[in-house]
Amino acid sequence: MPLLTACATQTLPPDLPQEVLGLPDRFRASGETAADIRWWRNFDDPQMNELVQLALKDNPGLQATLWRLQQAEAAARGARSGLWPRLTGGLENTEQRRAEGDFDFEGGENEGNSWSGRLAASYEVDLWGRVRAGARAAEAGRLAQEQNLQAAALSLASEVSVTWLQLREQWGQQSLLIEQLDTNRKSLRVLELRFGGGATTAADVLQQRQLVEQSQQELRDAEASIDTLKVQLAALLGMSREELEGLLQSQTGLPPLPALPDTGVPSQLLLRRPDVQGAQRELLQGFYLADQAWAERLPSLSLSAIASGGGPSIGDIVDDWLLTVTAAAEGVIFDGGQLASAQDQQEAVLQERWALYRGTVMDALAEVEQALIREGAVRDRLGHLRQRAQLADQIVVRQRRAYSRGAVDFLNVLTATNNQQSLARQLLTARRELMENRVALYRALSGGLPGEDLPGTEPVELELYREGTT
Repeated sequence: MPLLTACATQTLPPDLPQEVLGLPDRFRASGETAADIRWWRNFDDPQMNELVQLALKDNPGLQATLWRLQQAEAAARGARSGLWPRLTGGLENTEQRRAEGDFDFEGGENEGNSWSGRLAASYEVDLWGRVRAGARAAEAGRLAQEQNLQAAALSLASEVSVTWLQLREQWGQQSLLIEQLDTNRKSLRVLELRFGGGATTAADVLQQRQLVEQSQQELRDAEASIDTLKVQLAALLGMSREELEGLLQSQTGLPPLPALPDTGVPSQLLLRRPDVQGAQRELLQGFYLADQAWAERLPSLSLSAIASGGGPSIGDIVDDWLLTVTAAAEGVIFDGGQLASAQDQQEAVLQERWALYRGTVMDALAEVEQALIREGAVRDRLGHLRQRAQLADQIVVRQRRAYSRGAVDFLNVLTATNNQQSLARQLLTARRELMENRVALYRALSGGLPGEDLPGTEPVELELYREGTT
């Protein structure tokens, strides 16, 4: 079976995705530029690069994932220990004294002193591969956790990048709204002067005041969004809001959009995506766990050797010792179906992980395709918004001229101005959405990050205090 071949080699052969998973030959679109392994650098934004690097080093969630990897590595080492003999030893000294008087042992007579030593070795002969299967399952679990760490790091880098882009957009919205509020206030002052001279109506003044209030409200909303995004970004970086403020440099524009990256072919994507590789390692682990459950039902053979000796002095341990060698075979005759049920359970786990693996593969392909589709849609929307914004500028100019001649009501000017300002803000939002979608595409195409980008394993000295205890 190609599935078991893939599990045994811990790879994805080129023919496996095509035959078993039914992958397409190519994606709907592709660029020619190879993306940097640290894909956030493609945006040419030094501040973004700094924030992502800080998050990768200090984010608490990512550090917790790293320590889960350390746990998996320790478990894999423990599972491999079953492939080796187990050797234990002991040394014992016994002294006997007769009491003088009422339980007075201090000055009592020494009735005897003896030493004894013991060395014991035991080893399970892995006839059916149970121990090997357990060790391989633990190693597959370690590999899966290693990929989970990579996937978590990429998700964190993506979240920090998106949050930073949203913050830059809100700074841009704030700057734009300040300009629009200033323009609307100047128009209000002109209308109030004209109203004083009887050249306009009170309704026109009230409508303009309403537009000023709307601009003020939208400006406050943008300021609240900025504060919220700063708090969110600080949490991702594992620092306080005050510490983050010392790092940030307000930037009102958005970075240039990088060139569309080379998407490659779907089968190559599966070989580099950490989540796909992690799901494949978990599938591999399920295969070995099922193999181990099968071997548990078969008899086991164990060998043991015990060397013991003793006497009045410690030297008698090596001068007079006894060696006992034992070979024992043990198997379950009847257990009410417990081991058979355990095997059936592991077989079901294996099938579940196969389904999850296929789902992860389909999700990986869908993420790339969806990002490409969204990019085309946002680009198309941006083109229409630019055309509408140019037309809105012309409409405002003409409506103002017509109003000054008394040819139209002020409502026409107000509607045109409101639409013009709204389109300017929509353009900025659409540009941010295009950048954010590019982050999603990079994330969907990316492989693992270099080890130096991941947090270190320096343990933290923890002191736990419990109230009321010493």
